[in-house]
Amino acid sequence: MARNPTPDYGMPHAPMASSRRRFDLAHPPAFDRDFAARSPLFWPIAGAAGRVLRRGEEQQQRSPSSVEAEFPPVEWFNRVFDADPAVRFVLAAPRPRRRGRRREAIDPSALYDARITVDRLVPSRADSWHDLMNALVWGTFPRAKSALHARQHRAIEARIEPGARTLPPSRTRELDALALLDEGGVVIPAGDPSSPIVFGHAIYESLALGIRPAVVAAIELAVPGKGDGKDKGMGVGDAAALAAVDEALALVIADDAQLQSPEALRRIDLASHV
Repeated sequence: MARNPTPDYGMPHAPMASSRRRFDLAHPPAFDRDFAARSPLFWPIAGAAGRVLRRGEEQQQRSPSSVEAEFPPVEWFNRVFDADPAVRFVLAAPRPRRRGRRREAIDPSALYDARITVDRLVPSRADSWHDLMNALVWGTFPRAKSALHARQHRAIEARIEPGARTLPPSRTRELDALALLDEGGVVIPAGDPSSPIVFGHAIYESLALGIRPAVVAAIELAVPGKGDGKDKGMGVGDAAALAAVDEALALVIADDAQLQSPEALRRIDLASHV
């Protein structure tokens, strides 16, 4: 994934370049309720997806002709959590059209990561596969996602001078690493390299659209119960295993000494697992 020279700190990240080349973002494919059947790599977010789509099934019973192929509205994203919600998903406001030089100073609290960290709100776009997958990852790995956006918020806020009217023109190497993990990250449990666990929501987006994922960024984690001879691999729907991965990944992300550059993540090819 290429480094982004002009980041937008006020909106969700853009899809991976591989998916951008293969379909028109202005006219995304129709919603497919069975998207998770396209790859075994969807198993971590299957529970969260079921909770979102169940609302659609309930509505379909009342109005069978109206929801068959409709994209889940953003308010349904809030059903992703199996316990107390870590955040709340809200419809993203349209991007303002600015002309000329910005007159007002930047408000760091209005930026994307700040709204998540401080207000616990995740601005999400309607009819967006990318943002739906992001919500499903939130429902599966809430600790890791919270730690990631909190760290990004700290790193971005520290770079904005009081009264500044422009954002930094590029991300730091640390922010590159965090964005790479968020979009295209995969967890490899130590001692079990054959069982990659997809974390990056842009990977899930590519899989949902039937696009082979590009080379992705992997992080190896020591997960309790994995690779010690006490288990026989993660099974579909293994909530305890996913919670352990979530906690282990959150601890790594919260450690400012780690993930200081993209080189901290090794590249792997997911093709053999699709």
